[in-house]
Amino acid sequence: MRLADRMEHVKDKEMLKVMELSETEGVISFAGGFPSPEAYPVEDIRESFLWVLDRDPRGALSYSATGGYGPLRDLLAKRMKRNFALDFTREQVIITNGSQQALDMTGLMLINPGDVILFEAPSYLGALNAFKAYEAEMVAVPTDDDGIQIGPLKAALEKYGERVKLIYVIPDYQNPTGRCWSVERRRAFMETVAAWDLAVLEDAAYSELAFSHQLEPPLLSFDRKGQVIYCGTFSKIFCPGLRIAWVCAAGELIEQYLLLKNNVDLSSSAIIHRQMVHYLEHYDLDGHIRRISALYQQRCRLMVECAGEFFPEEVRFNEPKGGLFVWAALPEGGDSRQLLERAVREKVAFVPGASFYPDGAPGNEFRLNFTNVPEEQIREGMARLGRVMKE
Repeated sequence: MRLADRMEHVKDKEMLKVMELSETEGVISFAGGFPSPEAYPVEDIRESFLWVLDRDPRGALSYSATGGYGPLRDLLAKRMKRNFALDFTREQVIITNGSQQALDMTGLMLINPGDVILFEAPSYLGALNAFKAYEAEMVAVPTDDDGIQIGPLKAALEKYGERVKLIYVIPDYQNPTGRCWSVERRRAFMETVAAWDLAVLEDAAYSELAFSHQLEPPLLSFDRKGQVIYCGTFSKIFCPGLRIAWVCAAGELIEQYLLLKNNVDLSSSAIIHRQMVHYLEHYDLDGHIRRISALYQQRCRLMVECAGEFFPEEVRFNEPKGGLFVWAALPEGGDSRQLLERAVREKVAFVPGASFYPDGAPGNEFRLNFTNVPEEQIREGMARLGRVMKE
């Protein structure tokens, strides 16, 4: 069978492996980037679905508007106003089937073969894979504890010039490193990109999972030119199976998303949007976020304590202040892929760091997820991993 040329750019199977490892029986998996299923508000969601089917069955089982159910778009706009003092209307919000669809549509809308996309290094594996399909040249920009480094960013912009069409970033509790950009770095970043004709895709999947409950200002709040495309999601703060995410952007950009959404899938699920409206109006999402953030902070602290106890002294790791991940590094010259092969034999898994770089990577880094693993398994899994490292 003759495939499209773009399939040559989507052969990275690391994301598939992550999903498979998460469901392998007997394996303690730190690989997935998943929230904790035990924290899903199952009964509240069940009641919301039943309420919708009882009150509006025909509307719930029909097609919805391409941009999403109007009342849900209104509630999302109000949430953006309350959390971040951002003024959006229903017309500036489009609901997508998970943030992965938003990433894919962004590539479809903006990227021609040979265009340049700038990424943080390292960056989210799912975004790298989504944009590879559009045959872009992906250029890594180094990061530090405050976020993307401005000097190398300016150098990349000068080098590639008008070929740069998009910058993809995760300012809050980044996947995979767990880093959170400082306010000063956010401001400097937006001042830098304002001089260029390009778009910024701000992936805000983890923005509300701050252990301190103090939310950071999004890049969108520093945007004066309509460059930022903000992508939020309920997958990490609520549950991923509902596949509800949203895009906020200036009028011209949002119109293009609407056209693409109509071509891609006509509309999202009417019943899911309606049940989400009922949940938001009758239950306490913010209380739910506070509860899961406290749970995740507890598990994060345990993982960091176990890393200090079980890992060799030469292994470095961070302690994030939110999100889902701990980022670690073997000594220089170490190979985290080889470590994974040995670890899987001991029934413990993680994601090697090289998968998170668009253009090659040091092979000694790796990502650990703490949210989807009960405390007793965190301790046992970290002990196994430490034994493998020492062997």
